[in-house]
Amino acid sequence: MNTLARTLIATTLIATTALASAGPRYGHHQRHYHHHHHRGSGLGALAVGLAVTVPLIALAHHAERAPEVIYVPPAPLPPPAPVYAPSHPAPVIYPRQGQDNVQVEQDSRTCNRWATTQPAAMADASVFHRAVEACMDGRGYTLR
Repeated sequence: MNTLARTLIATTLIATTALASAGPRYGHHQRHYHHHHHRGSGLGALAVGLAVTVPLIALAHHAERAPEVIYVPPAPLPPPAPVYAPSHPAPVIYPRQGQDNVQVEQDSRTCNRWATTQPAAMADASVFHRAVEACMDGRGYTLR
């Protein structure tokens, strides 16, 4: 217990004991027709002094304790939202050699399938689109 707390507690105990013992006094020079049983103020003063001092001691001990450090782990972060490349509108396919709609659809599927086998085409949409355009150009189409 630090010196200031000890001094405060001792001073409080002395002051409360003095106050408790400063009750009314009956002098022996006055005439009384009945006898007062006066045990003195020692026990009452001690009780009052302890009643005030004990809580002060508890507070002083509590004040000396180091504050508890409580670790609260941070809340887990939510998973990042997937990042999608902006979608490009489907290109318009113009047959240069008079291909019919069935042939255009078949060549388009074949070129899409082939483009997925090219390096980085699945990770980069622009690589995929360039591969499809090159394939379709080779088959006689213009894409815009």
